[in-house]
Amino acid sequence: MTQLESARQTLHLLERGLSEAAASSTALQWLSVPAPLLQAESLLGVAPHADAWYWSGGRDQEFVGIGVAKRLTGHGPARFENVDRQLQELWSSLEPHPSAAADAPEPRVVGGFAFQDGRSSRAPWDGFGDGQLVLPRLTYTRREDRAWLTLAAAPQELGSAAERSRFLDEAAQLVALAAAGEKPELEVAPGPYELAEPSAEEWREQIADVKRAILAGSFEKVVLARHVLVRFARELSAARVLSRLREGAPHAPRFAFRVNGATFIGSPPERLLAKSGQRIETEAVAGSLPASDAGAAERLLSDAKLLAEHAPVVQDLVERLRPIAELDPLPERPFAHRARHILHLKTPISASLRAPERALSLLSRIHPTPAVGGYPTAPALRFIAEHEADERGWYAGPIGWIDSHDNADFAVALRSGVIAGKQAHLYVGAGIVSGSDSDSELQETGWKLKVLLSALG
Repeated sequence: MTQLESARQTLHLLERGLSEAAASSTALQWLSVPAPLLQAESLLGVAPHADAWYWSGGRDQEFVGIGVAKRLTGHGPARFENVDRQLQELWSSLEPHPSAAADAPEPRVVGGFAFQDGRSSRAPWDGFGDGQLVLPRLTYTRREDRAWLTLAAAPQELGSAAERSRFLDEAAQLVALAAAGEKPELEVAPGPYELAEPSAEEWREQIADVKRAILAGSFEKVVLARHVLVRFARELSAARVLSRLREGAPHAPRFAFRVNGATFIGSPPERLLAKSGQRIETEAVAGSLPASDAGAAERLLSDAKLLAEHAPVVQDLVERLRPIAELDPLPERPFAHRARHILHLKTPISASLRAPERALSLLSRIHPTPAVGGYPTAPALRFIAEHEADERGWYAGPIGWIDSHDNADFAVALRSGVIAGKQAHLYVGAGIVSGSDSDSELQETGWKLKVLLSALG
């Protein structure tokens, strides 16, 4: 079947499904039909003013959501619990279409949470809030060499001929890319740019403050974040940035979440939580060196400062999970994990829950890890809130998806930034312990910035 024939069949099946649903629906409907294969990130350009989402976990699957059928929001210290209550109500009200194939994608919500509640009120984070999950209006899902187009629609929408026609028009725009039979052209490079960032002296002063607090016994480690503003000559394209991230590392995770015209985008090196039934996985990722350095892997595994930065992350995750889960045996030592051009110390952690626990409850339990906050957590977070000049927003927060069976996949939103118009707000961090050297830590944030600066062009 040609791309054009496949696209026509998708629209035909969708039109028939909408008509059937309109005749019988009394609940929020979830309707999936087979779709042509296409370059998923290019779909973000189809409806540039709509809220949208892209996710790839780094394996041979990805999905894009366009528009909002339902938005779940949470605020303050109880944000995870607030969103979870709304999520359970959503799943109880959602009705899969009776003709859905057994292997069609499960309904899923996508979104994330700020690093700390109450710290995402200023630009560029003012549209994101403390946390939100979205059920997209239209979702394109690709698994290896198969794809589906899915819509979520309320009964009042399905009952309106004008609304059903609008759904079909939106779907037609999406599949038209595939029907063209060629790779869509991505926007041109954004041209010259200028950087605005804190001075090296400000960075040294921050690290000195951390080390004085460590010496005083306040905590053992704090992760400091740097905010760099990049101004370009032309508007930035999320589809182009994602495409360049894919080219640089095809199997690395990637995400984009667009709210009110601002897109949070990145390629995180660290999984926070994968949940499948009663099985859960997380990982400790802390301690870094450039992969290009001679003997970097050997140095990474023997460097006392880097191992001291890594150990509290493992210890903290184990302490948080042990009350609720049977942990699998841990590796005897971390291993060197390459994420693009950086090597990290990594310790995978897997476990079986003793009793059912909701994905968002698990996220609330383990976020933030000492890899992005510090150790012990509470005093480290107080220090960050009191001493960092810029709000982190969703940087270093949980970002990912949850399906209707409460399976989930969330990453730590690192190697990330917000693009809006001609500006990019980029964020990177470095773990500071008693043995940290300010110039070395500044250099480390430079390696990490390189990921997004390169993708931006």
